Amino acid sequence: MKLRRDIVLFIALAIVAAVGGVFLLLNRPGAAVDSFLSDTKARVAAARPNPANAESFRATVCSAGPCVLVEAGGLAILVGAGEGAADGLRARGLMRADLDAIVVPDLALDSIAGLPGLSQASLQAGRKEPLKVYGPAGIVPVIDGANLMLAGEPGVRLGVGTDREDQGLEGLVVFDSGVVAVRAFGGRAMGEGRVYRVDFEGKSLIIAGCRAMAVEIVSAARGTQSAAGILAAGSSRLEDNQDSCLPVGDVLAAAGQARLAAILLSPLRPSAAIPGSLNAWREVIAGERVAGAVAGGPGSVIDLSAEKPVVRPAN
Repeated sequence: MKLRRDIVLFIALAIVAAVGGVFLLLNRPGAAVDSFLSDTKARVAAARPNPANAESFRATVCSAGPCVLVEAGGLAILVGAGEGAADGLRARGLMRADLDAIVVPDLALDSIAGLPGLSQASLQAGRKEPLKVYGPAGIVPVIDGANLMLAGEPGVRLGVGTDREDQGLEGLVVFDSGVVAVRAFGGRAMGEGRVYRVDFEGKSLIIAGCRAMAVEIVSAARGTQSAAGILAAGSSRLEDNQDSCLPVGDVLAAAGQARLAAILLSPLRPSAAIPGSLNAWREVIAGERVAGAVAGGPGSVIDLSAEKPVVRPAN
């Protein structure tokens, strides 16, 4: 019995000593400075450029708003330019001088508010030539306005990208390098949103913003061999404003019709940046009983490089 008491006493003393040691370590002179420097080094390491290789096909959600960087065949295409897009790219080591294009799904403020910041960040990254922006009908005055806002400020000039060819049911060819192609579905009339499809080596990634139509998601998947999707969604269970985004039930129904092999839901309304919202979203998605659908906050990745797409949600 005495031996047992001695063991318990020893363990208690060891715990007290360990806690005391940690306390002294954290409160020693200079500990706050050391902690700050350590955190700073970690942030710098995370922000170090990490471009995908020429064989990769991946897409990273770069902020809570509309912002997805697609890297395919050595090219980099940004879909959506929401507020905080430049900061989100920098934080993940994805801000690069050689962005091939920015494509915006619609002309709502939450999809274009980050254009001035992207212009300035591109200059800081070393870009010299204008940055082309593609979008639905009405994009020209938006780009003119953004350039006017940047007058007198450091930043690369934004240019309006010219769509190449309307191929009817095959969509509108927005960008084609000969290896990577970007097609748009919808957005031909003022106020309409666009759904984009990026094609690379027989695989396709469909990206739909908040104002996309379910029928355009289905149309974008027509004729694809293997497709995955990053799709915006809203939920009436989580917010009162049901008009803010295509309802998650409709989004997942369209994804089912499109036979998408993987579904990353982003951006979300209410936003994934709100504390606790991702857990709530996971419950909502589970209630829809759709296999392969994942709620994605900033930092989430969908990788199509392998035979089957892989979704890696951010923690």
